[in-house]
Order: sequence, then structure tokens, then C-alpha cells
Amino acid sequence: MSGISRRSSSNTPSNTATNSNNPNFPSDSTLGSTDSAAITGLQYHTETPDSILRQRVFLFFYHPLEVKLYDIWNPTLDPTGVQFSDPLDAINGNYYLGKGMLGHPHVSIFPTPSSGLDIQLQPDPNMGYAKSPSNIRFYQTMTPYTVLSYNSSLNKDYLIRAAHTQNIIPGWNASFDYRLIRPEGIYTSTSAKNHYLDATTNYFSRDSRLQALAGIIWQGFNIDENGGISDDSYFINHAISNRSGVPVNLYNMGTVHRELKAFGHATYNLVRQFEDVRRRDSLVVRTVNDSLTVIDTLDAFDTLRVRTPSSFNAGIIGLEANYDRRKRVFTDSTWWREASATLFWTNDAYADHRWQNPFKITVGASVRHVSTAIESDTLLLFSTFDPYARAVLHLGRATLTGNADLRGSFDADGRPDSRYSARLTFHFDSSRHTLAEVSATAQRKTPDVRMVHDALIHQGMHLKQLASNEYRFAFKHAEMVDLDLRATYMSHNTWYDSSLYLYEGTKELWLYQARLTTHLHAGWLHLDMQHLLQFSTDSVQMPVPLWAVKGSLYADMKLFRGALRAQIGADVRYHTSFYAPGYDPYTGLFYHQDQVQIGDYIWADIFINLNVKRASFYAKAGHLNALWEQTPEYFILPHYPGQRFGFFWGITWHFFD
Repeated sequence: MSGISRRSSSNTPSNTATNSNNPNFPSDSTLGSTDSAAITGLQYHTETPDSILRQRVFLFFYHPLEVKLYDIWNPTLDPTGVQFSDPLDAINGNYYLGKGMLGHPHVSIFPTPSSGLDIQLQPDPNMGYAKSPSNIRFYQTMTPYTVLSYNSSLNKDYLIRAAHTQNIIPGWNASFDYRLIRPEGIYTSTSAKNHYLDATTNYFSRDSRLQALAGIIWQGFNIDENGGISDDSYFINHAISNRSGVPVNLYNMGTVHRELKAFGHATYNLVRQFEDVRRRDSLVVRTVNDSLTVIDTLDAFDTLRVRTPSSFNAGIIGLEANYDRRKRVFTDSTWWREASATLFWTNDAYADHRWQNPFKITVGASVRHVSTAIESDTLLLFSTFDPYARAVLHLGRATLTGNADLRGSFDADGRPDSRYSARLTFHFDSSRHTLAEVSATAQRKTPDVRMVHDALIHQGMHLKQLASNEYRFAFKHAEMVDLDLRATYMSHNTWYDSSLYLYEGTKELWLYQARLTTHLHAGWLHLDMQHLLQFSTDSVQMPVPLWAVKGSLYADMKLFRGALRAQIGADVRYHTSFYAPGYDPYTGLFYHQDQVQIGDYIWADIFINLNVKRASFYAKAGHLNALWEQTPEYFILPHYPGQRFGFFWGITWHFFD
């Protein structure tokens, strides 16, 4: 078959948003089309980008087993995204007790016990701040792109960010992203100075058969940790007007964290992608009619018959390599080094959006070697072999997914950790905006390395694997309503008490959780809310607040004929009181306690965001209600008071010319 398309220079103005001179980037006008505009190469889900950024900056995150552009980034405003002093407010559905200075320990009050099988030394209080391959950004750009940002406050806190990315050649990108966070302490010995730097590169071949990325992450945390105030009454009753003089447990003490991560990922598609259009030649035709000259371009092409893809094909092979080195220095020196390599294969070889493999299989295996030193003189060495498999079956609007993971253990018995899950997702509409999901997960996991070490060395006991069975139902409607219901059954839970003595639960418990997220708007008025409701049948083993809520009410307006976009509103947070885990700065461990309850107070901020072309500015009055509170018993953790009223501001500038 053959055909001819006509392009008239007199009637069709040029459009840089839809005509791309880079074959690796299909134009937005071709997405979702099955006509003569064939799509090959990089694939991404359609978003509505800012017109300036269209065909300019493409953003994606690194997910194991795949490297795909899935979002087009643009500098839209986010009322909660500008929160300078509390980036841990809500991350991936977790609500954090994070309303304090950066560098303070934080703990999730919406625990997810079945989150995964990763081996770790112990819980990381900096997890929400730290960079990792899964939360840094990768780019493909048509033009160089730079971000500069500066944030500060009346307390002389500051945050500086500088990032730059550009393609060296079409398909090959290099970038770096640096952040410096320096919050000033609100009482004796509480300041921090944290550095974050990542440098990455990624490559897509012209036909996207070869995809590769690599990166290095370096981060250093210098945190003064005083162990909390020694007498809470000084803070609650305002016994001392100068908060820098409040008695604390430790003076002039701090921790130093250093971390270096290096990683690489490469996949090669053994199946050549097909095209349904093959260009032949172009012919320029000049037509004269009543002294009017019209120049047309006729494109002649052949249309190839589309082959029916096969579910069983040679597929894609991939290789990953990771290295992680972490060190913490306080009263002792504790360090962790981990190296791993993963080889996998999947039959998901067809990237073309017009056809979806009805049955996808992924299988692979990892080998990893870990060396760690605890309490300076105890060295542990272990290696593991970790196979896994995944299957996805598409049934019309329904999708059935199954996962099986085994992780080699490091304890004396050598029992492998295991995770098996099944998930059924049903889309109510063809646009896939409304869906319901049910899932079940069975997981058996060895406690953290530090717990296994302390139980054996200090207490002569052997810990059992933490067993959890999670049952989940989720409903999501067009980004407006997101409901998540979970019931988790756990046995052999482990925890430390206030004396850092290790306990293992002798009875089972159930954790019931409900999370409702809504995004409502009427014209320029927006209301974003997140409600968390949860109940633990054993509050000693698993302490959680009964209810927590976070809300943002704001106006989103465009002024001066759209030249200025403004958001003005307020954020409010609240959670009921509970015996939150305490934090021990000597060991970096969280422990259970039953002496101090935190919570049952409101935290309110007011903010304004302004966006003019490529510059965004915000100002925020944080913890506004502290100005009139008589007995402000606000703590982020037991003995760690939260921040009083503060004023914050910042500006971010984007360059992509």
C-alpha cells in the first residue's frame, strides 16, 4: 500500500511544539495515533506540559527492570511542595512527625510493615532526606536545562540547590544535582549541615533497543544531636525565655554520616521494533492560480502491514550493578558496605503503545555481598543469592499481577526471606482514570542486622523472622479520590525498650489502616486533604496514632492575563496523641517507651506561591498558631520539641534555552 500526504506552506504555519527535528522524541500530536505517524524510540505517558517546556525537558525516575520516560516535568506550583522546613510531611502515603529542623530524627506514623525485603543495618533517621537511585531524577533534553534555588528564614536557615542537565548527543544525557541544607538549631546543639550531590548519565539508542544509565551519589550529614531536652517542663511551662539555654541531655555532641553510592543499569531489546510507515521521498509542487502562488510538499510513503507481536519472544535482557558505602561516627564507628549485581530477562519487548503484551514475565537473580562493622570491633560478612519472578496477565480492563521474591538471609539458620504477592486491578473506564485494586502479600523477613547482632551478642537469644500477611483494597478516581484500606497480621515483631534491651513479641497482632486522599476544587478554590485512621491490637508492639489529618486550603489564580500565577492558602496538620517511639542518638536507634505521649495539637502554616514565567517564589509563616498558644506542648519526638513560629521564603529559577 502507498499513500500521499500534503503539507501546504501557505496554509499551515510552522509549529515547533509538534515538529521535532530529533527522531528520538516523538511529537505530542502523534501520541495515541495509529495512522501514518508511526511512533518508535522513546515512549512516555502523555501529560499536559507547559507550552514552553514541550519537546524540551523530559524527566524520568529509575525503576528496577526498566528505564522509560514516563513524565514530562514542568515547573507547576504545589502548595505543599514549597514547605522548606518539612519535606517529610507526606511521602508516598506516609505521614511523618517531621515538623522540626532538618536533621532531627523522624519516624513514620503510618507504618508499612510489608514494604519490602531489603537488608539494612538499622532504621535510618535520615531516610526521608537521603538520596537514592529510586528518588533522584534523570533527564533527556532538547536544550540545556538548569535549576537554581535559594531558601532561607528569619532563623538564618538556608537551602541552596544547583542542578544542570543537557544532552551531549541525541539520546545521551549527563546531569548533576547539588543541595546544601543548613538549618540553625532552635536550642543548644541542634543544628545540622547536610550536603547532597548526584551525578548521572543515561543513554537511549536511536531505536531504544539499548538503554543504559549510571550514577554516583555522595552525601554527608553533620548533625548535632543532644539526645533531647533533659526536662520537658522547661519547654512546656516556658520556664526559660531563651531557648538556647534549655537544659539538654548532651552538649557539644554530634554525629557524622557519610555515604557513597554508585550504580549502573543496562538493558538490550533482542526484538527489533517494527514500523508501519517507511518514508520514500518528498516532492515540491508549485501551483499558480490567479496570480496566487501556492507551494505544497507531497510526501510519498509505503505503509507496511503491521505484524502481530508474539507474547513469547526473545524479550529484553538487563544487567544492574550497585555499590553502597555508609559510615556513622558518634560514640563508636559503625559502617556498612554492600555490593550487588542483578541479571534479569523479560518478554515485555514491545514498547509501542498501540499493543500491550497480554502476558508479561520477568525473571532474574541477584548476588550481593555485605560487610559491616558494629560497635567498632564486631565485623560481619555475608553473601546472599536472591532470585525473583513476576508475571502480569492482562484481561481486558483487569490486570492480574503476581510476584515472588527470595532473599538469602545472614542469620545463623540461613533461612531465606520470602515475599509472595498477588494483585488484581480493574479499570472502570477505558481512559484508566478510575480503578479498584485488591491485593494480598505474605512476607517473612529476618530482623535488621543490628537487631540480630544485639540479640546474639548481648542477650544470647535467637530472633525469629518477622511474619506479616497484608490484605489491601484501593480505589482511585481521576486523581481526585484515593482510598487505601489495609489489614496486616504480624507475628514475632521485634523492638527495643528505653534501655535498648531487645524484645521479641510472643503474640500476634493486627494493624488496621485506612488512608483517604482527596483533591477537590471549584474554580480557583482548592482543598487537598489526607486522612489516616489506624488501630493496632497491641499498642506495645506497634504504637500508632488513632487519627491523623493534613489539609491544604488555597486559591490558585492566574492574574494579569495569565502572566502571574499565584497560590494563597493554609496548611493544617493534626494527629491524636500516642506513645511515639523515642530516639537514642548514641546508637541511632528508635525505641518503644510508655512515659511520654506526643500529639493532640494543631500545626498551621499560611503560604503564598508566585510564578512568573520561569521563576517561582514562595513565602510561608510556619506554625502560626504558636503565637497565641499558652502551653504549646508540641514535640516531634519524645523530648524533642518542635519549632516555634518561623518565617520562610525562597526563590527557584529555571533555565532551559
